[in-house]
Amino acid sequence: MKFNLLKGALFLISLFSFTTSQAQYGLEVNYGLNGVFEPSINNLSHFGAGLTYDFDETYGLKLDFASDKFRTDILKLDEKTGVDITRISIQGTANISSLITRASSHDFFNLIAHGGAGYSLVKSSLGGGNDNLVNVIGGLTPRFRITDGLFFAIDTSVVFNISQHYNFDGTLAYTDAVNSFTGITYNVTGGIIYKFNEY
Repeated sequence: MKFNLLKGALFLISLFSFTTSQAQYGLEVNYGLNGVFEPSINNLSHFGAGLTYDFDETYGLKLDFASDKFRTDILKLDEKTGVDITRISIQGTANISSLITRASSHDFFNLIAHGGAGYSLVKSSLGGGNDNLVNVIGGLTPRFRITDGLFFAIDTSVVFNISQHYNFDGTLAYTDAVNSFTGITYNVTGGIIYKFNEY
């Protein structure tokens, strides 16, 4: 009995060591353009950061944080108003280059797809309460290798904020009856990715 328990423990330790040696942790930061289509707003006010965990050269996970500010002119108030959105999401990642051509993450170029969901906090510059939302996000990240473990990335993402109650100009989406909508935003950013260990 003791021998079987010892064998099982050794097997689990070996399995953990193998998966850990194959895994790769990373950090990423990005900055750039954000926008919405209606009303037409775009600003260079997106900041994002994330922790990545790659199971292998093809699949992984990403926990990311983002902060976006949207401002537009409201003629009747004669000032710029809008919303600030803070987001945290967990996403799955897939190396499209590796899936299609069996490319290596060591190659100069890789195309990464990502998608997932999380929590968004929307605050209006006009005051009022906070809007607590569920977000759904998806995007593509062309990634260029600079040197061992270091990459330059250009990310394009679309975020859907489910049941948003503030318009992007900061006003409420309703007057009497409570009304909500799906707020759609986009990001086009440049950034740096650092991987802590190589495969």
